[in-house]
Amino acid sequence: MFVKDPAKAAQPETARVEQVTINSFDGTPIAMTVYYPALPAGQASPLLLHSHGFGGSRTQSLDFDEASQTSEIGIDALQLAYNQKNPVAARPGWYVISYDQRGHGDSGGTVSILDPNIEGKDFKAVLDWAEANLSHLGYRNKNNAPNPVVGTIGRSYGGAFQLMGAGVDNRVDAMVPDGTWYDLRYSLDPQGVPKTAYLDGLVAAGAQSNRGRYAPFLLQGLLEANTTGTVDDTIVKRLGSQGSISYCDLSANLPNGMTLKSDIPALFIQGAKDVLFNIREGIQNFECYRRVNQNSKVIFTKYGHTLNSLYIQNDPAADLAGTGAKYAFNESLIWLKTNASACPASLYDTKTGRCVIPLKDMMFQFLVQHLIGQQQANSADYLGFDPVPLPEVTAVLEDGQKDPTAIAVKTNASGKPDLDEKGAPSDFTAPTQVVTGIAGFPSGLSSTQGSQLAQPIFVDLNNTQQQGCFVGVPKATVKVDPVGPLGSPEPPIVFVGLGIKRADGTQQVLHDQITPIKGYGTFNLDLPGISVLLKAGDKITLNLQGYNPVFLTSFNRVPVPVMVSASVTLPAKVQDSAGLCAQ
Repeated sequence: MFVKDPAKAAQPETARVEQVTINSFDGTPIAMTVYYPALPAGQASPLLLHSHGFGGSRTQSLDFDEASQTSEIGIDALQLAYNQKNPVAARPGWYVISYDQRGHGDSGGTVSILDPNIEGKDFKAVLDWAEANLSHLGYRNKNNAPNPVVGTIGRSYGGAFQLMGAGVDNRVDAMVPDGTWYDLRYSLDPQGVPKTAYLDGLVAAGAQSNRGRYAPFLLQGLLEANTTGTVDDTIVKRLGSQGSISYCDLSANLPNGMTLKSDIPALFIQGAKDVLFNIREGIQNFECYRRVNQNSKVIFTKYGHTLNSLYIQNDPAADLAGTGAKYAFNESLIWLKTNASACPASLYDTKTGRCVIPLKDMMFQFLVQHLIGQQQANSADYLGFDPVPLPEVTAVLEDGQKDPTAIAVKTNASGKPDLDEKGAPSDFTAPTQVVTGIAGFPSGLSSTQGSQLAQPIFVDLNNTQQQGCFVGVPKATVKVDPVGPLGSPEPPIVFVGLGIKRADGTQQVLHDQITPIKGYGTFNLDLPGISVLLKAGDKITLNLQGYNPVFLTSFNRVPVPVMVSASVTLPAKVQDSAGLCAQ
């Protein structure tokens, strides 16, 4: 890594923080906080670019106590990169820029949900400014030309900005998208049923930062979702072009000049209980990027976007009480089942045979590997901590524990993770009657006492009482038939998912996940992704609901009975390097 202009880097860089506003391509002001590290004369340093979640704003200070940081995992990694608090002597600090997306915080304009032709150009403008103004910015030769060394990090909307940015700009060298989408049509409007609890919640959460600064098409879509239960096709199509799906099909004509960069390794982090972007989207993102870069990795955690504030899900912070982890969008610790030789001695729990790893260390080590080099990623002197295991696929398993065990998923005979492989389908269940709409209490998940009142229906499956680890995307064929000759005057909406019944008889909706089906007929669909350990006596069940609060206003206004039967195909059992899954 070298500085592009040695004359500009002839003077030392002084550690400081500046608030900077630039004008984007159309004159819109974009607000940034720029962290300049302390650097000696001539020292080159990479840039770590960060942005916030939807309705949030940039990070204007890294002066916090890491031990109590609970706003979002990822900012902890910024603190490590900047290297001003508890500095590591052998590691020069990195430049850090955190910026307000268009329509957020102190930036101008209106929100367009990361349109490559709008927010994508803002991304370019930020990097243009960095090249022009960061005198010690490091460069490497890329495609026979100097190219700045740039990493990106952020969660949710701040994860998607990275995928968009990497699709429009070749100056990104590594990225860590946390809890983000692959296809917004699936995330927000699955099967044509709007996920209105989150749509409304995101708008409400952004009231202070966004102050209503939404592009007109977004306000139109929100109004339609809450009043008609549908969203105009042109809006759905536009949202569908603003994610990885729009450029992961390498055979397609790519929209908006986007391309999938073959030289960008990505570490995806996705939560099993994330009711906005579930594991399925993390798998799709990972598989997309891994096709063109074998260094891409994925971590499945337990949490993510939750609705505990609406009492639909348990409070993750309460769930993690006593474990040593803190909830900061995702849990802060990964309890990886591994051999003692693969784990730093200070992190190894001999009683459980697990390596208890801070998630921020895994993220930072990944960035070091691809922005600085493998030698530094293996060096405790450079990292400031002993190098930690960073498997290709790390899956936190639903195993009934507060501190759930994670595994390193082994690759199959072809050298790929087993996430694509499927087991045998179950027989069709007997038809079960479900009343659609609000026929009782308006709740449908089962992790809270109040939501049990909705009485989700659990139906046994004949292929799921087997021990082992299941990580991947289940598939289902579901038949919805009318009761009686007339049926419903409106297309019935039924919610389908998986449940888990433990050996002691307790049962719940697996990962709090559910997906809608709208209309009569036979439907072939992917269910939300799963990451679960089944022990002796445990089994997966089919879960049916007539209403679900995640879809708040999307339901049949007149309750109507339907008959539902289904066949479910689980992902094939995976194996892990520590042998936990070999049951």
